[in-house]
Amino acid sequence: MNPPKPTPAWALSFPEPRSHPLRMSPDALHELLTTKSAAVDFVVVDVRRTDIDAMITGAINLPAQTFYPLLPTLTHILGKFPIVVFHCSSSLGRAPRCAGWLQDTLPPGTECKVFILEGGMKAWGERFGEDAQMIQLNSS
Repeated sequence: MNPPKPTPAWALSFPEPRSHPLRMSPDALHELLTTKSAAVDFVVVDVRRTDIDAMITGAINLPAQTFYPLLPTLTHILGKFPIVVFHCSSSLGRAPRCAGWLQDTLPPGTECKVFILEGGMKAWGERFGEDAQMIQLNSS
């Protein structure tokens, strides 16, 4: 397992998350995408901001730099999903930070489970990049 990345400048004014959510493999996420309903049974949260050239089909984009200030609202919204999977480019910095913040603020006894996509978008692209149903290219 790779060590977490150092705290970036944008995150220095925010607390470090206390939680360390579990990792989900690209294959496990693929199974969710092919057997469950996105936006009902789970949600994939892409926390990249400017380094997006493609997205996992059905993912939503909530940039890490704005995540913590919006945390009360995002906890209310994301906490309603049974499964929330975070990712960034490699899932070593932004995704673990945002996933930890969400997990920290979920009420006790919640049924929402928070995960980090192992290897991030890089691993997803390597595994499923040729599958047009699993990846959406950014047209801008």
